[in-house]
Amino acid sequence: MPTMLRTSAALALVMLLVGCAGPQVDESSASPSVTTPSASGSETPFIVTTTEPAKQVDPDSAVQPYEFEGVRFSVARLDLSQWDIRVVWDGEKGGTYLGEVDGDVLTNAGIFTPSYVPGGLLVSDGQQLVPLNLNGGEGNFHLLPNGVFAIMDDGTAEVVDSMDYSPDGVMQATQSGPALVLDGVIHPAFTAGSTNVAFRSGVGVSADGRTVYLAISDDLVNFDTFARMFRDGLGASSALYLDGQISGLWAAGAGRDIDLLLQPYAGIIAATRKG
Repeated sequence: MPTMLRTSAALALVMLLVGCAGPQVDESSASPSVTTPSASGSETPFIVTTTEPAKQVDPDSAVQPYEFEGVRFSVARLDLSQWDIRVVWDGEKGGTYLGEVDGDVLTNAGIFTPSYVPGGLLVSDGQQLVPLNLNGGEGNFHLLPNGVFAIMDDGTAEVVDSMDYSPDGVMQATQSGPALVLDGVIHPAFTAGSTNVAFRSGVGVSADGRTVYLAISDDLVNFDTFARMFRDGLGASSALYLDGQISGLWAAGAGRDIDLLLQPYAGIIAATRKG
């Protein structure tokens, strides 16, 4: 049975009550999640680690530990010649639990409302369930440019600026924000060394569209380091922020806690091995 990442049952319950569409962290203006001055005052990556010991991970698990500039992550590298990826959401009942969805790797899709409706575009098996959201607003989703992660009918993937999105050939998609990296360029609002840190999840795509990277931070991390992890560490040409504290990533053998199976999402990215 799928298990989830990092958070205790108590935290899961708290986040469920608070909801996911509360105040989102804005790199440009909001108060930082954690504020601690750097000893040197230089713009070095600001890292807050957890006290939780490393999980025992099966070397054959699709999700593996990864470290970038002293920050711990869990990452799934999915070659689309070997993996099928879907975006799943049951709009009839609202929230969808990871444990309800078939897949070898499962993670949350983009930001959603307290009523468990995606904050923006969601396409599942070629059917648009929620339209593209180009409205203005506050919070991470509206920290422009935001973006769309999509699986195309030719079997490739892409992350594009929401303003450039076209529905042609799209089979699966989720919209979120901010866009971490677009065509190798990091979001202009991100600041190196920012003390605005949180747990974060995201999805990246290689330049040829044939590899998808699903990642979640196991330590608190700022947006700039998270974006550079995708671009400079994993080699993704484009990447999209999915969500924050309530995020989860599961794969068999990845050593995840079972309690966050109780956390519903308005959209799940599900990857299944071919064959």
